[in-house]
Amino acid sequence: MTEIEKKVDHRATLRRYGDTTDLSSKINIARLAFLLATLLIVLASASLIFIGRFASKAADTQAVTNQQLLLETALKGKFMLMARDQLSLARWDTSVHRISLRFDEDFIVDEFIDSLWFDFGLDKNLLIGPNNNILADSHEADVSFNTGMLSKESPLYRFVELARNQYFRNRINLSEGYGQQPVPFGKEFEHPIHGFVDLDGNVALIHAMAIVPDEGTFVLPDGNPVVLISAQFIESELVNELNDQLAFLDMQFEREHLSHDSVNQYTIISPNGKALGVFSWQGHLPGRHIWNTVIPVIILLGTILGIVAFIIAWKISRLTVSLAKSERQNLHLAMHDTLSGLGNRLKYNRALTVALEKLPSVPFTLIQCDLDKFKQVNDTLGHGAGDTVIKVVAQRLISVVGEAGLVCRIGGDEFVILLENVTRSAVEDMANMIIEEIGKPVDVGTEGFAQVGVSLGIATAPAHGDTAEKIMAIVDTTMYHAKEEGRNRAIFAQDLEDRTNITLCPTRMPIHSTEKD
Repeated sequence: MTEIEKKVDHRATLRRYGDTTDLSSKINIARLAFLLATLLIVLASASLIFIGRFASKAADTQAVTNQQLLLETALKGKFMLMARDQLSLARWDTSVHRISLRFDEDFIVDEFIDSLWFDFGLDKNLLIGPNNNILADSHEADVSFNTGMLSKESPLYRFVELARNQYFRNRINLSEGYGQQPVPFGKEFEHPIHGFVDLDGNVALIHAMAIVPDEGTFVLPDGNPVVLISAQFIESELVNELNDQLAFLDMQFEREHLSHDSVNQYTIISPNGKALGVFSWQGHLPGRHIWNTVIPVIILLGTILGIVAFIIAWKISRLTVSLAKSERQNLHLAMHDTLSGLGNRLKYNRALTVALEKLPSVPFTLIQCDLDKFKQVNDTLGHGAGDTVIKVVAQRLISVVGEAGLVCRIGGDEFVILLENVTRSAVEDMANMIIEEIGKPVDVGTEGFAQVGVSLGIATAPAHGDTAEKIMAIVDTTMYHAKEEGRNRAIFAQDLEDRTNITLCPTRMPIHSTEKD
């Protein structure tokens, strides 16, 4: 071949003629399977991490809450202990006699305050009179009398009022005055009057109680009772006492610099809602242990899920590739002639449809080839020799046309060639090479050699038709004229029109003088 139009990539040629065996969708399915497997692993791992994180935080939060409840219970225990200690002195006829009825300073110093400090360890004690006058004010064992009035702005005033209200709720009439109704066993501490206050520059536990008769030997006059207020400061000694029950690590109470960094803390609040200080400690948090357990589980389950998921994805991928290969084979069989390996009539029709859609911007040429004397080969040498001739002719056509066009077998000894954007001279060169190559003897084995020729009809679109029916009819008619004029030659439709001065019609011209073969 001297000059054939620029050859194109084989894949582009196939796409150009509509024979696209596109497996991208199958490949995408395989990729999607691996993507889903990866996504499954990521989601499973993320879920386990979330569960582990949530569980560890929940466990830590619950542990802190439990520790705070333990501390709160311990503080309530201290208040109950203060109430019990106060009750032993404040609900006593002698106290009524020597404090409320006849103020005896010696009794207060030697027995009352002495017991509250030395026996019960209450740091500060005050006796508040009916008119809010401070009858006695002690710090540890030191006692001062008549130190002034208790101001309503004092943090202790609220406790005095509560103690008086409790007294009046439980007051009973006696023959010469008032007493206090008996407290059933086990109910002594149901309504304690206690809280936390800032007292003398320290945070203190406060408990208040009215001084009332016990057996009724002495009774109270009408009016407010004397109220006993006891305080225990939150200092290292009290912190250690509390921690003896709790066994917290590094427990401490901070006043001036409240710590908000530590999760393990309990804030002390005054009755008016003011934060007075914080208990903090290094508590046991189980979240770390849970997390240390979850991590190996995540790794193990992630590995197992990964192996299972990728095995499934690999199986899907293999199945997809197998299906794609089978589909490609089936498509190839549906679109190709099994004997010659060339495209069949279905492939040719599809390619022709695609070529017609490109008109008029991309013109194309059809070359219809019909073998000469092929019937004699079948009759004299047998059909096996005929099959061999068909195969050899197909190979020779492919070698001549190459990737410049599409070669199909559309009948027993009929072939068609579709070329796009080729010049007249290139087609002529190709036609001469086809005639030359096909005319060479064919080795048919034990039967010797077979000799055939080929007649070519050539038409161009859109010059000779812009529909499949028109162009196929014209190229078929032209090929029959080549046979009529002596076979083994090529005739262009345009040349036939110029010679005969007739316009070819889209119907086959009758052939009377010779048989097709």
